[in-house]
Amino acid sequence: MNLYCIPYAGCSARVYDSWQQHLPDHVTVVPLELPGRGSRCVEEPIDELPALLEDLYRQLDTGMPYALFGHSYGALIAFELARLLRSEGARRPSALLVSASRAPRLPAADADNHRLSDAELVERLAALGGTPKELLENEELMEIYLPVIRADYQILGAYGTGTPGTVDCPITAFYGDADDEADLPSVEAWADYTNGPFRVERIPGDHFFLHSAERELVAAVEAACTQGALS
Repeated sequence: MNLYCIPYAGCSARVYDSWQQHLPDHVTVVPLELPGRGSRCVEEPIDELPALLEDLYRQLDTGMPYALFGHSYGALIAFELARLLRSEGARRPSALLVSASRAPRLPAADADNHRLSDAELVERLAALGGTPKELLENEELMEIYLPVIRADYQILGAYGTGTPGTVDCPITAFYGDADDEADLPSVEAWADYTNGPFRVERIPGDHFFLHSAERELVAAVEAACTQGALS
């Protein structure tokens, strides 16, 4: 099974580089890099959802079993990608795994970040955590980084909060027990977005438990992939 992983806002897909060592051979981690970062750093970042989904769609191989994982902003993108796959009549994911994300109908905590000035955005990123201090304090690197994360926030800000539809695959939602951005009730609301099974899994940590509780998260992801493959 391929496990396609989408990073959080402003992040490179390299955040998933260490996952494979914690997973069995039958699960292959395939990080989906977004334009403007990592191996695609020379490309212009995309700030419109349809164009981003089309870009990601072209990176998928749906000829074999697969699951979609996304953290925070990446979870909403993974959900919309699953919806696109359904509309195209493609093979459905064995599982949709959404991590540290409020359900689509709930306003995102960072929906207005794209409206902030550069100085305000840097201050906001410092408060959120998840962005290395060394990066925040390097003006030259921030000149490159800010357009990337601003593009992600532009998509997030334009994202509607109405009920956009459902997917047919199982959804497992992961939440951090100390996450103020996406608490348990906001994560449980993901149940409304699947016609299949739904589960919630608690992970120790704040909004960035992706880093602090990597082993626990990856173990839970593996279990969800296995369960999805059997459903």
